[in-house]
Amino acid sequence: MVLNRLMTEIYETVSAACNMDDNKPGCFPTELSDGSTSEESVRLTRSLTEKRKNYVRRVSSRVAYLDPKNVKSLRFRHQTSICSYKSEIIDNPYSTFRSWKSFRASQSNLAKDKMADVTDSKFNLTDSSGNVLSMKDDLTASDDSIDNQSIDEKTGCVDIGLPFEPRERGLFNICLLVGMNYMTGQAYVKSVFPSQVVAPAHIENLVFPETLCGTQAEVADARAAQQYSLVLTDERGERSYGYCRRVLPEGATTCLPLCYCLIGKYRAPGFYYKVLQEIESQHGNSEVETNLLLQQLFESDFPNPGEDIIITYTRDHDQTVSARNSVNLGEIFAKTGADVVSTDRQRKLLKVDSMPDNVKDMPEFYDLHNNNSPKRVLLDLEGPRTKIIKRPIEPRVDEDNFSVLLDSFGAGLVIKVFSSLLLERKVVIMGNQLSVVSSCMEGLQAALYPLVWQQPLIASIPADIQREVLEAPLPILAGMLSAGDTHDTDNILFEEGMLIDLTHPNKVLFYQGDESTILPTSSYKTLKTSLQMESIKQKDKQEDTKTRNVMISEAFLRFFVDILGDFWKFFVVRELKEGEMGKNGVVFDKETFVKNASSKQNQYFLEWFSETAMFNHFIQNMAACYPRLADGTPQTNASPLLTPQGAQLVDTPLPNFYELFQQRLTSRNKSEHRINDSKNNYKSAMNKKVKMLKTKLRELVT
Repeated sequence: MVLNRLMTEIYETVSAACNMDDNKPGCFPTELSDGSTSEESVRLTRSLTEKRKNYVRRVSSRVAYLDPKNVKSLRFRHQTSICSYKSEIIDNPYSTFRSWKSFRASQSNLAKDKMADVTDSKFNLTDSSGNVLSMKDDLTASDDSIDNQSIDEKTGCVDIGLPFEPRERGLFNICLLVGMNYMTGQAYVKSVFPSQVVAPAHIENLVFPETLCGTQAEVADARAAQQYSLVLTDERGERSYGYCRRVLPEGATTCLPLCYCLIGKYRAPGFYYKVLQEIESQHGNSEVETNLLLQQLFESDFPNPGEDIIITYTRDHDQTVSARNSVNLGEIFAKTGADVVSTDRQRKLLKVDSMPDNVKDMPEFYDLHNNNSPKRVLLDLEGPRTKIIKRPIEPRVDEDNFSVLLDSFGAGLVIKVFSSLLLERKVVIMGNQLSVVSSCMEGLQAALYPLVWQQPLIASIPADIQREVLEAPLPILAGMLSAGDTHDTDNILFEEGMLIDLTHPNKVLFYQGDESTILPTSSYKTLKTSLQMESIKQKDKQEDTKTRNVMISEAFLRFFVDILGDFWKFFVVRELKEGEMGKNGVVFDKETFVKNASSKQNQYFLEWFSETAMFNHFIQNMAACYPRLADGTPQTNASPLLTPQGAQLVDTPLPNFYELFQQRLTSRNKSEHRINDSKNNYKSAMNKKVKMLKTKLRELVT
């Protein structure tokens, strides 16, 4: 009996020690899998990894060749620019199509050059099986092609011609007031601020996408459908973000056919919607008053978290400006009941003749409660009035995009779409509510933080090119308005991605079938558990929207912190060779980074994930943040976690974009040190206990 008890104690001790080891490679999770391990699942994982790796390499190595005549007039950016050109200035193999226009321009230029080598991956696109895709129909397009119909501008590939150099931290570049004629179905630009800026071509159709989709968006709640966002991409691949708010009169149930739109270079929907709310609240004022408000906003800098913008409404004594909320009621006179019968005597007492004309003409008021001499009451509300628009310390509390995304998709579908984006596949969201589609698009972009989506972004696909975009062999993230059940998708050749229809009972119209096997098992289960908890809290009304948005965001951020881990340890200071990741003398050792993954599943995931354009963009920006000496040379064995001031980051939608991610990495490293210390203490204690048990067992046996 004593022997059995000792053996049980030894078994439990050894089992506890073994459980501290890394998880062994096993099958990827599916809806029915329990995470068990087998050799067959490992072989499946290996084959899927190779397939995904080949796909990502094919997608991320596509180069958009523009006409050399146009290239000379373009301003080149850093090599991480997503639209590469046929020039020796940019030779980044990870550059990809940033816009729908660059994709089609590359195909037309290939036709002009009459390239005969159909096997070169640079010049031809292939499907998932490696077969060359024929572009004959596109290359032989007639004058009635989509190019001649200005579809590029309609999909958001426009260039804002500014007569001035935008400030580094300017709040916005242009503000538009766009109207729509419901009788003709045509939108038009009503006013532009600053007035010297020429509005981008067809921008009115992006602000009112109903004009492009041939259908009216369903409006269940006017306030819920009042604000939405759009994305503009120019020929250089640089993005601008537009935020729209339609005018809703107080107490009305339907928005007016008028919409304010702010366009700038920062992606902060929650904050910009508050700015637009203030602009819309002043709708109806004179043009001078509106321009003064916009001028103050235009001269303001984009605030850091915790900072604010102060708007001042004043009344000029020269009567040149009259703000609606800066009111001077003038001098109001009260007459007592005793003086009602003698108006002439009252005028003598108050010396009315010496008063201003506007006071003489004021109606007479009587004090019926006091029998005293006439009283003069002065109400003067003249003076400046201020409005403070604050960006909170935690900017995510201003937004509800994650909540809308989770409620619209559900936890399981959100992870599948998120996984497809990590593979840089095509994801199209279709719905009949513009604000919901817009919020889902914003939520998916934010879910990729600290990565930035490097492929085309289309806020609303026009109806006349929906088929072309859906069947195009390139990765995109796009939204699309639909007419509900009447949308025909039966004959669409949709591949390498997902098509989500929020109005459909099943929501998913096209998918690949391996979306639930992309993430490692542990990451998949952790992320799904976190999202399901937030869904349960929402049903039970246990959490407000602001807190919920932050919690969902943290779930995705935790995934990247765990996956990327100690990536900064794999930067080395040496000369950058062809095909390597890095910048300015700082090189990232990708192969070592993948091999040092915490588990086999993470290693399989990182093998293809490290090939994506998103990961390459992230690494180059981290290399730019690498600490440097006074002469500008990088420090040896330094950490890029502490971002130096003045680091030249490329293509980040916010200032200090990586600050939150670096904070989470720092917290993780500190907690890991504490855990490792406790593990070492625990292992030493276990070893002592095992030795002691072995000694007791030996003594008992002998």
